[in-house]
Amino acid sequence: MNIKKIKCIDDLTIELPIDKGLYAITGQNGSGKSTIAACASSVFFNIPMKEYFGKTDDDASISFELNLSKRAWKKNQNNSWWKYSDGPNMNIKGFFEGSLIFGNRFKDMTYDNIISLEAIDQSKLIHADEFIRKNLGIILQGDDNFYEKLWRVSPNYEKFKGDIFYYEKNGKRISQFHMSTGENLLISILNSLYIRNNDRASLSKPCMMFLDEIELALHPSSLKRLVHFLEDMANKYNYAIYFSTHSIELISGISPSNIFFIERHSDNSIEVINPCYPAYATRILYDHTGYDKVILVEDDLAKAIVDQILRREKLLSSKLVHILPCGGYTKVIDLANDVITHNLLGKKASVTIVLDGDIKEKAEQYRIKNNIGNNIPLNFLPIESLEKFLRNKLFLSVDQKLFRQLNDYIFQNKSLTELVEYYKNNVDANNDKDGKKFFNIIDTELKERRVERSELVNMIVEYLFDTNDESLNKLNVFLRKQMES
Repeated sequence: MNIKKIKCIDDLTIELPIDKGLYAITGQNGSGKSTIAACASSVFFNIPMKEYFGKTDDDASISFELNLSKRAWKKNQNNSWWKYSDGPNMNIKGFFEGSLIFGNRFKDMTYDNIISLEAIDQSKLIHADEFIRKNLGIILQGDDNFYEKLWRVSPNYEKFKGDIFYYEKNGKRISQFHMSTGENLLISILNSLYIRNNDRASLSKPCMMFLDEIELALHPSSLKRLVHFLEDMANKYNYAIYFSTHSIELISGISPSNIFFIERHSDNSIEVINPCYPAYATRILYDHTGYDKVILVEDDLAKAIVDQILRREKLLSSKLVHILPCGGYTKVIDLANDVITHNLLGKKASVTIVLDGDIKEKAEQYRIKNNIGNNIPLNFLPIESLEKFLRNKLFLSVDQKLFRQLNDYIFQNKSLTELVEYYKNNVDANNDKDGKKFFNIIDTELKERRVERSELVNMIVEYLFDTNDESLNKLNVFLRKQMES
């Protein structure tokens, strides 16, 4: 999707996966995340552009590409929006729901309609579907029968075309106009889901859902139940569900590869950071009150190595330790500096950095360039990055023991030998010094077989401890010193 001159976004291109799962679009206030969600929703239905985006320049546009299909919103000579398509039909469905103002509900609502619907005769109402009734109770109250009597306006009621809901409590009927914001929002989401579920004639057709800052309407406990529910829906019906959010409850439960952090720089340019670890996305150690030690690392491999050392050496007794992946080394250093500068952990806790073994000089240069002090304890892993490690051990200088272990226990469908051979014949290995192209081949196979990356990481960690590498012993000594300080 390319967005040009829409609200606070001057020109931005972003690639959004349509694969099933949960995704987060996050960033600071004013970064443009809600605008991105609203623009993206225009790919599958005709939204009132002026109402959503206000006054825009004559050359404002939103354009999409999916495979060979193209679709766009552009301005005509009268400065009115018009829809443009090119190539094969873009078969994509979805819906958009905003927590407070925008969304599917109340599109044709007027004051007169509200008055008439408040006083509507019971004969004009029918029972709401059990899918909506039960899940509304489960998500909001943890009780599938909390909304025992849930009604909606009959589709035969000609005065109104939308879906308006009512529930009855203690003999009193409450319309959707007088429900809580959370009830109002969730009923709309469940209704849209119900419609889409029944419309899924082919699960292969992409379906995207955009939910804008729903945490503003829902209690954290309800939000967690909603996330689990939507995860089940995504897997069952092949939905790609996007949250535009600040919520730690949402972000912490989503894979870094599915988090898009929108960073607005001082020159008003926008950078999309993906993958992005939750710690960097929130830019604050939000849920770590009470920890004695926080160790910042780059990725899940580093986390697994540090965790194994602490457990094997019994360094976790009588203290609470949190190991937090943050992304690349600059993000780790920046976050650690924020923690120290603004005392985000309080007086009790301390912060330590452990970085990949291939960026010692770069890390020092970065600290000097950005005037970041050397008072934060820092050490390095016994290996370079995961990508470089795998390329070295499985391709450049084959470690037969590690190769056989991975091949026998993880790559049982398409063998590791086949993957290495494909890399050798189809990729310019000389231009893959960082090993990312090699790892992409391996990672693609893992995803196709639904093997968690953690399985690969855990086997590599076991290998490192079995080899008893001297660098690992140095890291061991460093961590023991930090735990005892």
